[in-house]
Formats: sequence, structure tokens, C-alpha cells
Amino acid sequence: MAEPPPGPYAMWVWDVRHVATDAARGQLVTFCRAQRVSALYLSAYQFSPAQTEHYRAFLRQAHREGIVVHALAGDPRWALNRYHSLPLAWVRQVMAFNDEGPPEERFDGVHTDIEPYLLSRQWMERPAQLIGGLLDLHEKVRDLIHTDPITGVTAPAVRGSQRPLRLGVDVPFWFDDDPTYRIQWRDRVLPPSHHLLDVADYLTVMAYRNYAEGSEGVIELSRRELEYAEQVGKFIVIGQETQPDLFPAYVTYGGSSAAYLRGELEKIAEAYRDRPGFGGFAIHHYESYREFLEKA
Repeated sequence: MAEPPPGPYAMWVWDVRHVATDAARGQLVTFCRAQRVSALYLSAYQFSPAQTEHYRAFLRQAHREGIVVHALAGDPRWALNRYHSLPLAWVRQVMAFNDEGPPEERFDGVHTDIEPYLLSRQWMERPAQLIGGLLDLHEKVRDLIHTDPITGVTAPAVRGSQRPLRLGVDVPFWFDDDPTYRIQWRDRVLPPSHHLLDVADYLTVMAYRNYAEGSEGVIELSRRELEYAEQVGKFIVIGQETQPDLFPAYVTYGGSSAAYLRGELEKIAEAYRDRPGFGGFAIHHYESYREFLEKA
């Protein structure tokens, strides 16, 4: 496998079978070590007894390697107010899971992938309603995970005696490109991604381009989010795609080489190296990234 470019790195893991056996868990951790992946967004929709044991076994192993793991879930419909009870119930499941286990077996955060624009007809007809629902939901999640159950105090640093869950949110780069998506929320008119930075601990910006420079390159497409993150003392992680055969081809590195990927990420890292709002890269996703590197 090719030498990875400068990190830090996060990575999406959508298939829970990768943590279901000792062999699969070992393979994932070994890959993370080789590719300097220090954070995982791990799909965690279900907490059946069997799945709970798989998560706990993996969390113990990952934490021994210094890898943080955030529980990942999402559904476009969760942006609708009538569905908010579902993601809130999911967050409560993650919190209960953490409460019932020792520190080394707890998730470090919750990470949402809610893309309301995939509800094509509703997005065309009423995007403001969906964006407003998305913002309302994440405010509810923030308050839920940052509220001390005894004192009722809401703050980033409290939740009983445990380290609080961090809240991360996937957003498309174009949420702050199109001025028509600016929305008044909590008495401020801002792009959706900026409102979300006011609520979440960090954003992962899906800046899916396979080139760093130029007006449509990753550096420019992530610039406004990074600048606002620095204003509010937060950070962004820049998401990059490795799945093959996507259209248009420029949204993914899947058809290129590992050397080319490394070169483009080095350009981004160099541009943002001294910026406090730059939290590294997130690679989408484990299976495609592994296959991509194996072909290199």
C-alpha cells in the first residue's frame, strides 16, 4: 500500500460486518494503523445483544490503538420534524450503551449523515422547511448529549462523570455556496453549514472533488466552512471520496492512483497546515478505500 499523505484521518465504516468477528476487527484496526486513520465513523443503527458485544469488542481494540470511534447513523427523513423522535431515540440508545459499559467500551461521539436533498421532490418544493428541521434536530441532539442528567446544566463539558459525546455532522460543500439556502434560524441569517457549526462540535464537509486547486477544487470549496469554524472555535474535517465508477468522475479519486490522491491531499494539507479550523481528512469509505489502495 502507498504511504498515506499527512493526516489526521477519519474514515466512514458503513458495514457493521467489519466489527462482527475477531478477524474482521483485526483487519480494520491493522488498516487504520497502516493508513494513519485515527478516527472512525462507525455505522451503529442497531443495539441488539449480539451487535452490542461486537461494538464493545471493537471499541476496546480500537481504543488500545488510540483510535476514536463515533457512532454513525442517518436518514434523509430525519430532517422532517415528524421524524425527529427516531434519531433522538437512536442517540439515547448510544448514551445508554455508553452508560452500561466501562470507559474503554464507549463511543466517543455521535456522527450524523442526514442529507435532506435526497428527498428530491420535497427538497425542490420546500428546502427551507427541511433545512430548518435539520437545524432543529441537531440542536435537540446537542442539548441531549450535553445535558447533565442530575443538574440539568447544558454545556459541552458536562454529562455526569463521563466524558461527553462529541457531535459531528456531515454536510455538503455547497450548503454555503448557494445564497438561496441562507436561512433565518435563532434570529440569525446564515448558511446551513454555519448554523450547524454553531451547534455541533465539528463538521465533516463532503468536498467531493478529485483535485485540490482552482475555483472548483477542494481548497476553495471548503474555505468558507473553515473560516467560519475558526470564528466560532470549531473545526472542519474535509471529506474525500474513493468509490469507483461514480458520475461525474471528478467527484471521486476512485479512477485515479494512490500517488495522485496523495499529491492532491498534500496540496490541501499544505494550504491549511497552520489553520486551527482544519481537522484533517475523512475518507469515504473503508471498503472502497481499501480496494483503491490494494490496486495501487
